[in-house]
Amino acid sequence: MIIEKKIKLKRINNIKDEIKKSFGKKIEDQYFEIELIERYWQIKSANIKAIDHIDDVTWYDLEMDKVYCKINNCKSFAGEQNLYSILHETKINERDYAGLENKINYFESESIERNEIWYIISRIGQNRDSYYLPDYIKNLEAFRITNIEYFHFMRILLLISFIPAIANLNYTFLLFPFFVALINIVIYSFQKSRYESYLNMLSSVLKILIASKRIVDQPVIKYNNIFKDLGYNLDKFRPLLIKISKLQHRSPSNLSGDAMTLLESMTFGITLWDIIQYDKIICQLIGYQKELMELYIVIGEIDSAISIASFRKTLPFYCTPIFCKDNHIKAEDIYHPLVKNPIYNSIIIKNGCIITGSNASGKSTFIKALAINAILAQNISTCLAKNFIIPYSAIITSMAVRDEVSTAESYYIKEIKYIRRIIRALNDKKLVFCIIDEILRGTNTEERIAASVAVLKYLYGKNCITVVATHDIELTDILGNYFENYHFTEHISDKKVIFEYKIHQGPAISRNAIKLLEYMEFPEEITQEAVRLLLSENKII
Repeated sequence: MIIEKKIKLKRINNIKDEIKKSFGKKIEDQYFEIELIERYWQIKSANIKAIDHIDDVTWYDLEMDKVYCKINNCKSFAGEQNLYSILHETKINERDYAGLENKINYFESESIERNEIWYIISRIGQNRDSYYLPDYIKNLEAFRITNIEYFHFMRILLLISFIPAIANLNYTFLLFPFFVALINIVIYSFQKSRYESYLNMLSSVLKILIASKRIVDQPVIKYNNIFKDLGYNLDKFRPLLIKISKLQHRSPSNLSGDAMTLLESMTFGITLWDIIQYDKIICQLIGYQKELMELYIVIGEIDSAISIASFRKTLPFYCTPIFCKDNHIKAEDIYHPLVKNPIYNSIIIKNGCIITGSNASGKSTFIKALAINAILAQNISTCLAKNFIIPYSAIITSMAVRDEVSTAESYYIKEIKYIRRIIRALNDKKLVFCIIDEILRGTNTEERIAASVAVLKYLYGKNCITVVATHDIELTDILGNYFENYHFTEHISDKKVIFEYKIHQGPAISRNAIKLLEYMEFPEEITQEAVRLLLSENKII
């Protein structure tokens, strides 16, 4: 027994040590199952206006799944789901936004308490079934035992069936309770698989309750004294917690296989006690459905807050955003979270800007960095910059447009649909920050320029900040009175092209498409012909 305790204590200390070391550690190539992680977000998003969260196109354009993986250091399914949900939102009410930031700051400074709470939360685990807990809580009524009255009747009938044998002192009458018990065992056997799957979900509920209890009840943990968002809801579940624990302890999967436990299992099967008790617990949970969901959310938010604090520690530097009321954006030394050894850039945008530059010069990466930071500013109060000033806004992009073979939609059709959704999102109540990469590149030059000018003029006159990256230098001349101009450039020599990835004021003055062909060692016949055509009277670009 002493040896077992020592082994258990050593295992716990090893886990705690790993958790301590994981804080501030960069996350590399994390895998997650999107259909599990997004379960909570699917429920929550149904009650959020489209303008207040990131749509699927923007999420895909910005590779936000990869950004999520960089931030996600959560130790529980609740934390992973909560963080994924937070990153989708661009309008969190001020109380929740401030509350999350306070928790992040608290766990940044209180390392001992952080490690202890993180260990407690880690014991919730990331079991695959647990990711369905939000659905389970929302639809508790559907997880009741059907025809429960019949089970009550069969249990009462079993008790009554003993009366003739007792009254007449005749063992022959025991055949009747024997047959009733046999029927109950058959009923229990048929219900067993469904009942066990229900118990798996109840196990996830129990883990949330136990984690909440440990955080609240441990005297050394001061979290609930400061934030007061666990204790009130937990008190309602304390009596129920004992009942769930007992039921879970008798779960078929927890049976050791010895004679006594098998006899105990048979007894509870004959009396249908477990199934009836389970239904009673579900009925009680239905009465506290809202409070149970709030406990799940708080535990998830604690895990998320520690994960965000850990993410901040991995960064070369970061800032919390400053929100302004003007349609201006100011970014000082901003960078992209997915780029190793990033180049820092600064920009001031008033109402909108056009960014030009040659191929591979850094335009797309920069505008993605702007968009991602605008999102992170409004949900996790973390900007990858030395200074970031931005108004509250919806963020919508049109970047990674693809042909849809399955729907027979061309690149251009898909692209104008993306831009149409930006136009439809415009409103007077909430500013829209829209980012477009290579506007209308799916059509011919003349019509592209004309349509692009018309679209950008329209956006300029609305409650909108527009940032456009384009190869079409003509746009900088035509729209010079509407949008500011910035550009990226490179240094070209006979043998190499050096990109500096730094943004400069004014429109681009260089092109490098043909030079890149030479740099990539295309046959001279091709590059010389391209130069000749470019310089000829019938030049093609």
